Amino acid sequence: MSADMIKSDTPGHILSGEDLAARLSGIDKKFGVVHALKGVSVSFIRGDVHAIAGENGAGKSTLMKILSGVIGGYDGFIEIEGERCRFDSIRDAERHGVFLVPQELNVVPELRVGEYLFLNREPRRWGMVDTWTLWADAARWLAVFKLDLSPLLRMGDLSTHHQQLVSIARAMTQGVKLLILDEPTSNLTERETELMFEQISDLHNHGVTTIYISHRLHEFERIANAVTVMRDGAVVDHFRLEGQSDTPRRVVQAMVGRELTEMYPKVAVVAGQSLLSLRDWTVRNHGPGRANLIESMNLDVHAGEVLGIFGLLGSGAFDLTRSLFGAHEAQVRGIMQVGGRPVTVRSPRDAIRSGIAYVPAERKRDGLIEAHSITSNMTLAALSRLTRFGVLDRYAELARVQEYVKSLKVKCGSIEQPISQLSGGNQQKVVAAKWLLTAPEVFILEEPTRGVDINARVDFYALINDLAAAGKAIIIVSTDLPEVLGMSDRVLAMLEGSIVREWRRGEATEEDVMTAAAGGSRQ
Repeated sequence: MSADMIKSDTPGHILSGEDLAARLSGIDKKFGVVHALKGVSVSFIRGDVHAIAGENGAGKSTLMKILSGVIGGYDGFIEIEGERCRFDSIRDAERHGVFLVPQELNVVPELRVGEYLFLNREPRRWGMVDTWTLWADAARWLAVFKLDLSPLLRMGDLSTHHQQLVSIARAMTQGVKLLILDEPTSNLTERETELMFEQISDLHNHGVTTIYISHRLHEFERIANAVTVMRDGAVVDHFRLEGQSDTPRRVVQAMVGRELTEMYPKVAVVAGQSLLSLRDWTVRNHGPGRANLIESMNLDVHAGEVLGIFGLLGSGAFDLTRSLFGAHEAQVRGIMQVGGRPVTVRSPRDAIRSGIAYVPAERKRDGLIEAHSITSNMTLAALSRLTRFGVLDRYAELARVQEYVKSLKVKCGSIEQPISQLSGGNQQKVVAAKWLLTAPEVFILEEPTRGVDINARVDFYALINDLAAAGKAIIIVSTDLPEVLGMSDRVLAMLEGSIVREWRRGEATEEDVMTAAAGGSRQ
């Protein structure tokens, strides 16, 4: 083998030095007694979209933080285009063309788009910022990346999708060679996801290598050229997608160390009486002349039933769920019954008293207090059930928390540790436990497994099965269409505030539901 030929991580595949964008060799990292990375080696081919998969805690985030300069103090070495490097800061990594776009974007909302693109490297003239050049260069770069945005818009006024694209453009203006995208589609609609994929594919034409981290395994076949799977701080599988079939199953098996026979382990339950009933349910839109967000909806959800709702952006699906919990700012009218009893829900407190639980899509923003402990987060909605004569029964509180930590398999060092220290899957379990403590009859679950690893997903699906078996009514609203179809007894497609199609389990395909949600088919 010649000196400029390198053996890749895929058996039988040889790379030339010119093909190689980056290589990590023997990356080893410990945090005290925790061995986070165990001699990880992986190569990235120039222009590839290289997916990294693994459960929360598998080591992929630590590896990417080392590669992007967020974490130092590691063993092993990094090569960027044949040059051996060592990154002790983000700036070190960026100087070598490595940029990270995190899941939780760190944009400055007050800055304008053009200012953000050139933050800390503004064009100057006579010692002052050359604003004319800044706006002109910003407009040119936005045009290059086909972003129909004014450089004068404020970052805080952009959607998550556009904030991500501007962050990618910012990296491109600085000569990015290796772009790390962490869960880039977790907060995007189907249409925004497709637009993101188009932008990622276009990066190849600019010679950029993309590292793509996602729990949405079905996206790998759509966007990736290669996949590396990590478990317990080590690489357990690596393959290129050419000629591969059933990629998600291979990735799942490598991630969990065993084969999962059923990705969506739905258990059939005989539905009982109606637990949630809506008649003429309407959610008004702000402003004169605008169509209502929900228009005169009639809906019943039965005991033991899992109802899946799918809709595209603006369909009203999330307006519906938030209005049911009294969390919508708009005016709501109509008749609601829970367990046959008429109820009035004007606030979340009313909803809780009426037996309705709500797991929001944005768990960090709407479902948790990150600075508080697991215990205080878990018991927050049920304090009235844990008090005697107006005094919190601390023994009862701790006993119930320990009970749910054990039954839901929440991985934590202590029930008093901050909730922010838990993985996404374990945070979601704590949110679920918070509502279980209120003993509700109706569960509303928005994006229940967003940003959650495979094992935690299976645990959460098992919880849904248990709730259905206990005679609860469950509503799942998710942009993960396979999840909606896989876990629901009945599926609804929504469009412009109305239900446009309904299917029983097994009657619909993904194409059927997507077509209806996009307005291609109505009842």
